[in-house]
Amino acid sequence: MKMGASVQIRAISEYKLQEIENAVSRWFDGIKSNRFRRSKRVLIKPNMLGAYLPSRAITTHPVVVEAVIRYFLSKNKEVWLGDSPGGSVSVSKVWELCGFQELADKYPIKLVNLSTHPYRTVESNGHSLKISNALYECGIVINVAKYKTHSLMAFTGALKNLYGLVPGMVKSEYHRLHPDTHGFADLLLALYLAARKKISYNIIDGITGMDGAGPSAGKVQNFGLLMGSQSVSALDYVASKMMGFKIKDVPYLQPALIKDGILPSQITVPRSFYNYRLDADIALVKLRKEGLKYLPPILSKAFQKIYYYFPLISDRCIKCGVCVRSCPVEAIAWQENGYPLVMRDECIKCMCCHELCPIQAIDIYKSFVARRFMR
Repeated sequence: MKMGASVQIRAISEYKLQEIENAVSRWFDGIKSNRFRRSKRVLIKPNMLGAYLPSRAITTHPVVVEAVIRYFLSKNKEVWLGDSPGGSVSVSKVWELCGFQELADKYPIKLVNLSTHPYRTVESNGHSLKISNALYECGIVINVAKYKTHSLMAFTGALKNLYGLVPGMVKSEYHRLHPDTHGFADLLLALYLAARKKISYNIIDGITGMDGAGPSAGKVQNFGLLMGSQSVSALDYVASKMMGFKIKDVPYLQPALIKDGILPSQITVPRSFYNYRLDADIALVKLRKEGLKYLPPILSKAFQKIYYYFPLISDRCIKCGVCVRSCPVEAIAWQENGYPLVMRDECIKCMCCHELCPIQAIDIYKSFVARRFMR
């Protein structure tokens, strides 16, 4: 049966704890669920992509997480705060720079490293997936994402944030096995279908966010929005549409809505946000890849010789080696001059290196035709 869903939105211009706490409390108080009321343990799953300061708008801001923590502590719940950051960066460094260690020092909560926490293997939508046991050990799961563009998926919100439930470098292995956009989107959909019944509520931190070359090398934007919903797919549909994306621009979105039985036309938002649009730069992540499928094979092959893009390590590189260690197919190697080099013939264009570089020293080189095909 097709149905609708509700998405809550608040215009919040700064990270003021009281204002965010008021919004979060109102949203959570409206959840009608015996499990939500009675469960004693809560997992808060923010975006901890890497060791970045909150001001860079790459990870979930700690003040948003703090508001969630305070709500559940006031309800006498046991609170876990966890994620599996990307790449090989020390998790303790991620906790410290992102501001989460400070929260653990301030409140009686448990920081959980989902990279090393026990996991289980589940079958979902044709995929065998490793998922952290923390998802199943907590009766309440709050998914707190960051509002950004994404070089591979176009948009990253609540559904993509669930990828952090996959432990450690297993994420890189999945990128290796599913290097193309639609293959990886299918994997994300399978992960969502396996996890969705455990997710109690979803929040997208869009007070500051990122457009351009997201999810880590784009431009910080003050979008001034905090969004929430019990529905992952409805929330991502509304958030991506407000950023300027069409439903088919985000490859996992329409299948997720169909699986949830949600009609986009039946999703409700606050009246003041009807037809709301942000002035966001999404051209860099909207490649017209779909156009190739309409070409005959011989023309498609010829077209791909002039239509290409790949990660390129710039002279901003500081030789930290994160890209070398994080590449799922070992397509980045050290040169004699001490700098890493992307081997184009082996690169699968998963953009993990671009996403995880701590100083955004990796650019995306595009052929002339690839640049023309951006919209």
